[in-house]
Amino acid sequence: MGKASSNKKVARAASTGGGRTARGARPWGWYGAMAVVVLLGSLVIVTSRNDRQAASNPLKSAKPRPPSLPGQKQFGGDHWHAALGIYACGEFLPNVQSDKDPRGIHTHGDGVMHIHPFTKASSGRNATFGVYADTVGIKVSGSHVQVPGGKNYRNGDTCPDGKKGSMKVFLNGDEQQGDPKKIRMRDRDKLVIAFATPGADVPKDPPSASELDNLNDVPGSPGLTVPSSVPEGTGSTLPGDTTPSTTPGDTSGTTAATTPSTTGATTPSTTRATTPSSSP
Repeated sequence: MGKASSNKKVARAASTGGGRTARGARPWGWYGAMAVVVLLGSLVIVTSRNDRQAASNPLKSAKPRPPSLPGQKQFGGDHWHAALGIYACGEFLPNVQSDKDPRGIHTHGDGVMHIHPFTKASSGRNATFGVYADTVGIKVSGSHVQVPGGKNYRNGDTCPDGKKGSMKVFLNGDEQQGDPKKIRMRDRDKLVIAFATPGADVPKDPPSASELDNLNDVPGSPGLTVPSSVPEGTGSTLPGDTTPSTTPGDTSGTTAATTPSTTGATTPSTTRATTPSSSP
């Protein structure tokens, strides 16, 4: 009798793997899997909500976004501006002039970076100073800087005062380390790329900083110019810009002036009155 009871106990232990019965075991693996699913679902919901809010309110965007693609909720894209100055051996170099704009980050020759990306390749985290530098032809790194057609200033080169200079980069007054091409630009940033001698007082604001409040392609800006009429097909060649291409001296639409003759009749004058159009 005792032997039979012992055999039954051994059989029961073998059926449960020598541990607790299936009824008493807690499914910790299942609980963990469900917790992960809940966390991932919550993260997706929060991210989606933030994206919808940013799309509906551009002021909440922390990264410049390109225009909406077909089939998406229509959004014209962000249009940001940042001031830039290249400082070398005690003076700011002239503003870079360039009409190139392959990716939506360009200049009007005003010392301002106009940032309105065309695609994701130049938007968000990809909207860097490097995109602008490549577009306008600035060669720059943590050890040298060269504007198109200008001298290449390298660490250790000598300035006219006989002192050796080195690269310094300031973003909104704070010195930056590393490659300046990797700096992500934001709206109303002020960037100074400098080659200066030790102890030199490098200006932290570029001369073009004042242009940020007087832009000619931002609605509501004092610098915005709107021509009375612009024929179809004319205007800026840069997407997203509203700077008119008309120039002062345009005589279209003017009328002839009349000069009284000695007999009382009126005859056309040999000159025409001109009404200058608005200029950018």
